[in-house]
Amino acid sequence: MTLETMMSELHYTNDIEQAILRKIRNDKKLIDEIAETAYHGEDFNFDLCKRMPLTRLSVVTYLLLRKYDDYKAKGISENIIFDTFRDVSLRAKLYYKKNGKVDIAKEDVIWFRHIMNVAIFKIGSLQFQPFEMIYLDEETIGEPYMVFTKEQRETLPTGTPVINCHIQQDADLSPEAVKASFQSAKRFFSTHYPTVQYKAFLCYSWLLYPPMVKNLAEKSKIKQFAANFSIIGACNDSEQAIEYLFGKESKKELPANATTLQKLALNHIEMFGFACGIIEIRNPV
Repeated sequence: MTLETMMSELHYTNDIEQAILRKIRNDKKLIDEIAETAYHGEDFNFDLCKRMPLTRLSVVTYLLLRKYDDYKAKGISENIIFDTFRDVSLRAKLYYKKNGKVDIAKEDVIWFRHIMNVAIFKIGSLQFQPFEMIYLDEETIGEPYMVFTKEQRETLPTGTPVINCHIQQDADLSPEAVKASFQSAKRFFSTHYPTVQYKAFLCYSWLLYPPMVKNLAEKSKIKQFAANFSIIGACNDSEQAIEYLFGKESKKELPANATTLQKLALNHIEMFGFACGIIEIRNPV
């Protein structure tokens, strides 16, 4: 896999692609040195997070050349590899649109640890991650963030193998796409993790918060997506929702072309929060 081929498959915009290529070609030795320790550090304080703008994105892109071989060694198809890697270009495009600079946020660098660990896969419209069940409650994190029943904890004990589900920005949440994604994910994990008995799909997301979902139109793709899950825990923490709808540093002002969700959040913030949902896998993969 060459750098040029990788860049072509990532589908960067031309401005972003050219800036990265110049940086890597002009500072090849430095980029290679930074890449060696990029993801060293404690508590997600990775060395790469401390680097200058553009360097972060260039190093991550450079590291994908190595990760390609690691994914291929697991027998992962090229379609899934590049769909997974395009999370990098997606976040770079969003950063450029918002800030007018070629870079990625430190939070994105931290998120990409999953790719560096060959532990996340874009399958259809959703991302999936081999995971172990965790409950964000007082027993686990030391504060009553969410509350789960004793029966739920016994049904799906902490540490049980699950498949964690993530939703990228602007993901296709049509019922057909979501159904196909879950079905493909079951086949994928059965093939590539044959010795693990996954018991459920897990999703922690603001998109599942019942008070919000209840107020969406019946044809809402978000509402239809949430209907796939059994909601087992929730809290009124709206931070993730507000960050998605208005931006991390937003003053929560309505943009010119405000969406229904943005209008609802501005007028009824109490309807937004965070929830935990599961889809039981009755025939374990």
